Amino acid sequence: MSIGKRLIDLARAELNDLLERAGSSSSEAHDPDDDLYRRYGMNTLTDEQLEAELERRRKARETAAKAARTERPRPTSRAAPPPPSPSHSDEIRRAYAALEVPQGSNFETVRKSYRTLMRKYHPDRHVQTPEKQKAANELSQKLGAAYKLLEKQLRK
Repeated sequence: MSIGKRLIDLARAELNDLLERAGSSSSEAHDPDDDLYRRYGMNTLTDEQLEAELERRRKARETAAKAARTERPRPTSRAAPPPPSPSHSDEIRRAYAALEVPQGSNFETVRKSYRTLMRKYHPDRHVQTPEKQKAANELSQKLGAAYKLLEKQLRK
């Protein structure tokens, strides 16, 4: 499945979800907090019981945070640098997926896929309709960003 089709399907799904939520909230005039109270069983609590529960939860969070601070080992000086953050590897995984190549592919494969996809989705090829041109523009920007990230990563 092409990236353009994936982006359009994702946008369509999110738009449908938003429309459903807007339709359900406009047809029923109710307080959104009522749903939360019912979901967590707090609609039967009195104000005093609710305040006591909130205080109990706040104290539990403080205790957990204090325990986490005391259990954390102190770093030694001149230690090895921390491993790359998971978000960086996640970005790289997304970049490979955007260029439709297997993760760990060499630079030539990435470059070939990038050029093929850019020929297919370049905005100048989709000037017939503004919607297609806008989608192609967004997609080409994402492809360019993914290519730059992988180029920097693979040419180290």
